[in-house]
Amino acid sequence: MSNEHFFTRDIQQELLALVNSSQTFSDVHIEQDQPLMLKTPRGWTPANDVPVSIDYLAPLLSAIDEDWEDKIIDGAIDRPLVLGEWRLRCNVYRMARGSKVAVSIRRFPLQPLPLERTGLPAYVKTVLEATKGIILVTGPTGAGKTTTIASMLDHINATRHGHIITIEEPIEYELRRKLSMVSQKEVPTDTPSFSSGLREALRQKPDVLMVGEIRDFDTAATVLHAGESGHLVLATLHTSNAVRAISKLLGFFPQDQRAQRAATLAETLVGVVFQSLLPSEDGEHHVMASEMVFNNNQQIASFIADPDKLPMVGDFMKRKEDNMSRSLNEVLVQLVQRKSVSARDALRVAYNRLELHEMLNSAKR
Repeated sequence: MSNEHFFTRDIQQELLALVNSSQTFSDVHIEQDQPLMLKTPRGWTPANDVPVSIDYLAPLLSAIDEDWEDKIIDGAIDRPLVLGEWRLRCNVYRMARGSKVAVSIRRFPLQPLPLERTGLPAYVKTVLEATKGIILVTGPTGAGKTTTIASMLDHINATRHGHIITIEEPIEYELRRKLSMVSQKEVPTDTPSFSSGLREALRQKPDVLMVGEIRDFDTAATVLHAGESGHLVLATLHTSNAVRAISKLLGFFPQDQRAQRAATLAETLVGVVFQSLLPSEDGEHHVMASEMVFNNNQQIASFIADPDKLPMVGDFMKRKEDNMSRSLNEVLVQLVQRKSVSARDALRVAYNRLELHEMLNSAKR
């Protein structure tokens, strides 16, 4: 008789052991009849070589959503699942013409990271002392934007008596009340959309607003209005650098409104944090590389207000006139010099590779 008849698996317990382990990974992929996979700093790798049958996968699917078999017919299922000290964002979907099921899982600690552990410089705390204006956190998918925003909000929560309202899809970190009141709203459960949630929030006496993502004209317009009317607004965008975040936000507006909106953004922008994650030199951990531009004393306001001058923000970062703004390449060179990351990985995440290549060569001389 085959030994497989005596082999039983508890996928939830395996998952719990994995998320509690010291191994560095951001995501788990469980696909029917395939080994469980982990997304490590160096890419996807199998957790073991044993395929996961639907019989062993089903209890986990039921824990995510007890009606998964009915709901999955209409489309993918997005649900959170708490395991131990971790909150898992689970997306269950069908594949192979409906013959297989897979689960994509991203893990988050239940509590936000302290700001000093995110990889951002300590002086970011001083930026969060702003009582009004707009802070944009930007970068590619999987760059840790959600973690950074949660850490920023948790710092504000612990240092300011105010009302924080978030609009998220889904809620990733559940913030506990400290000095501030916290109202977290999930799209579409608590509000139909980011734009409607933001408009509603303005009538609910917020001091700080967080928008999970700016995706359309309505959300962009309301973010500008909120920043202008005395609120501190934190929002995320998907862009390839800090300056691109400014142009993308303005790009949501029709051409005939752009000059007026640019003037508003020039007045209200506190700063932009762009971030990217790359593997450490030994491949065991993630290292954050960040690019930051801050509008201290309206230093870059004239560049934002005039679209033709927006590229000059890049030169402003390199001049280091405010001791806070800095370019991505400058940070990457420092990481390579400290042997935190390899030159190859640094070049891979840079958006101006030729410049970085020249800077690395100059640093060797």
